[in-house]
Amino acid sequence: MNNLKRVFLLAFAVIMAMPVAAESFEDIRKKASTKGTLLTAGEITGIVIGDYRSPNVATNFNTRFDFVDLRTNKRTNYIQSEDGKYGFRIIFDGIYDNKLKRADKVKLNLAGCTVTREDNPERYTISGVRVESAERLAENVALEPKVKGISELADADVYTYVAVKDVEFMNKQGAYTNVFEMVPLRTFMNQERNPWEYGDGWASLLKDAEGESIYMLVNSKCSWRRNGKGVPKGVGKVAGIVVHEYLRRYGDNLGKYSIRPLNEQDVVREMPKEESSSYEVVADWNYDRNYMAQLDIEGVGKVKGLKATRYSGRILPDEGEGFLSTNTGATYRLDTDYDTRYSNDNNGMRKYAGLRLETNVQNWLAKGRGVVVEVSTEGMTGKALTFDFSFGVGNHDIQNSWAFPAYWNVEYSTDGKNFEVAKENIVLRALPYTASRVKGLGDADREPNCDMAMGFTDHSVKLPAELLGQKSVTIVLTPASRRMATIPLSAMEDSIQGEISSDINKTMVLRMGRVSVKVVK
Repeated sequence: MNNLKRVFLLAFAVIMAMPVAAESFEDIRKKASTKGTLLTAGEITGIVIGDYRSPNVATNFNTRFDFVDLRTNKRTNYIQSEDGKYGFRIIFDGIYDNKLKRADKVKLNLAGCTVTREDNPERYTISGVRVESAERLAENVALEPKVKGISELADADVYTYVAVKDVEFMNKQGAYTNVFEMVPLRTFMNQERNPWEYGDGWASLLKDAEGESIYMLVNSKCSWRRNGKGVPKGVGKVAGIVVHEYLRRYGDNLGKYSIRPLNEQDVVREMPKEESSSYEVVADWNYDRNYMAQLDIEGVGKVKGLKATRYSGRILPDEGEGFLSTNTGATYRLDTDYDTRYSNDNNGMRKYAGLRLETNVQNWLAKGRGVVVEVSTEGMTGKALTFDFSFGVGNHDIQNSWAFPAYWNVEYSTDGKNFEVAKENIVLRALPYTASRVKGLGDADREPNCDMAMGFTDHSVKLPAELLGQKSVTIVLTPASRRMATIPLSAMEDSIQGEISSDINKTMVLRMGRVSVKVVK
């Protein structure tokens, strides 16, 4: 018995001395819960796809209207399995715990860490990671992104390194962040001495050869976001980490998947500078090169677009054929857009590059009222149509930044009478404004709300292929409801509160950037 006991004890000691068995990413995912599961042991080995040196790893959130907590980006990193199948977001305890570089091969000791699952899309975060939790096994290992079309992205791709293929920028004018440069965080490329520093993070829209779209997220501390080069104008690949994030200033929900490049090389490495497209223009209203500041109006001709007009004629496009109008009785003229290449060019504003519509808000609220686009697609073939636009509301004035419809629909028709909804509840945000007393909302000064936009938001709505070959197609951008955007007392509150009652008589200033209808070839 004594010999058997000694053998048993020796075997037990050997077992206890063995290293902790490495687990697969799939094993750790199975242990996760929506409330978080505390791990007592476990190790995983993978490749780092984030980088502690990059200012574009995660969205930084406001803690008050004029202060952004940059620790979110500094504490966040990403690791994917060696085969690239699965990934985890890593949240370090402190900003100095995060020392992982892209293409490091590391072993993570998960003892004391928490793994959490979030749904829709399904994604996984490991938090509580410390500097001693990560052992670097190798540096600069081979790392290439998975290549996928936008429609091919799946939940398993979240927090992995992916290149979306056959994509181009919806707006090929301006920069990666077309914003009013007084609003974002100070950087050396921002020429303003005293920017307001109200917020961080913006989005550009990428479209692919199938008519699908995805937002590309860029933080304002990225020195390349507005460096004078402009965005690439061709069709190619954009690489980055697939994420699911909320950006209040952009309408909160950016879709199921977004892509976050760590640096400009992720964008330009396989994206040509030369202009090309997977789309054929049907009609395009784009005033960025309209140096004469003119509107071409049906039955009138070209008129100076600097003063409000009451022409009933429809506006002709500067490329293609079609008509743009409004049935709200609004006056219209050309006004500023934000899509310059340089931050010091009038705070990023391009004069006379956007269409400004102005009328009483009540005139927008009857059924069918809105911005109306009419085109013909006779003889045209392709995979689908898309309706692309960017918009914002207000006049850099707090008085014009509330009591407007917060949600908008895109609808289409082939007879001008019976309309189908193509996209519901697109959020419209107010353009930048400063603190002031608001007429009609009491005597207290209101701080800028954290829902305030930094520029026009980009949108692309895919329309069915059945609209091709039609003599007439009408598309309307119209309020979805009377749900109202307002300016709460607290900057952190949701700005969409209540409804626009019939006794609210306020001027609404709606601004349209580029408006276009295109065929997916």
